[in-house]
Amino acid sequence: MTERTYTEYNSREISDLIVRCQTGNREAFDELIARYQRYVFNLIYQHLGDIDDIDDVAQEVFVRIYKFIRKYRGQASLESWIYKIVLNYCRTHARRRSSWARLFVPISTTKQEEERSFELLDALPDHSYNPEKTIEQRKIVQEIMDAVRALPEIYRNILIMREVNELSYEEIAEILGISIGTVKSRISRARDLVRQKVRLD
Repeated sequence: MTERTYTEYNSREISDLIVRCQTGNREAFDELIARYQRYVFNLIYQHLGDIDDIDDVAQEVFVRIYKFIRKYRGQASLESWIYKIVLNYCRTHARRRSSWARLFVPISTTKQEEERSFELLDALPDHSYNPEKTIEQRKIVQEIMDAVRALPEIYRNILIMREVNELSYEEIAEILGISIGTVKSRISRARDLVRQKVRLD
């Protein structure tokens, strides 16, 4: 597989970085860590919540990236490939913990997180909201996120991918190793489950 293949889903700069990492260039891998550290931490946080050992989890993820970077073949973007590694490790970590609560994404009261959480409202019946009623809106957001936390893993993860990380159906299918049709049906089912649990006046 040539470097040229990597530019199908990545920029030239990222393609060059991948090639240098695959040759064992440690400085290149340090650059990869610097570039994707925030991305990896965000993904871990979204899928595992505010865990105490998030630094250790992130370190283990990067160990796996370092170990398997030579197997990257450019059949998806580097970000999608990294997402797959993060998700697989999060599943392993969750099983080791045997603590369902640690799989949940904590409620955020920041404006940015509220805005992202409100994207889930697209799955619910149409209602009119008064932007000035922030307390009421926060209650709605909390109710929605509680419903998301309670979803089975296959639905929770796929909804986070689509609604929070805004991945395409194709990207989700590649990361999870399932068909686009299955992606769409699971997202639809996840939204239905959220709709069933959330009560709006």
